[in-house]
Amino acid sequence: MPDISDIILMDVSKILPHSYEKFCVCISSSSKYFYINSLHREMYDDFEIKSSDYGFLKHDSHVGCHKAHLLGDELVIRKIGKLNRKDMMKILNKIKNSKHLPKAEKESISCELEEWLNNCQENKLNDFTILQPTGL
Repeated sequence: MPDISDIILMDVSKILPHSYEKFCVCISSSSKYFYINSLHREMYDDFEIKSSDYGFLKHDSHVGCHKAHLLGDELVIRKIGKLNRKDMMKILNKIKNSKHLPKAEKESISCELEEWLNNCQENKLNDFTILQPTGL
């Protein structure tokens, strides 16, 4: 089971009408994820992450924060790395200010992310790690 901030490569062709794999970032211990998209889309309430910060990205990408997707472990292909603390703080701010997410979901995910961020600060876990492509 992925941890908060893990970036997971998933086979979304099993749940979407597309036949491809997608990077997703874990935002809660209850298997909720935000998709990482190639293109900026205003309706996705996204923000940019730089390929220079994440070596596995081929180009700058965007974390879509408009919907928390509940994705099962059966979709996981492998763990790719982690979103850094700075970008996780952006996710927390997007969630808190979201006009798209249901209030109860905003509150539960925000509380969990705040606790996670506090633990990261205490443990000085501020950087991401790129993993070898051996899987989870």
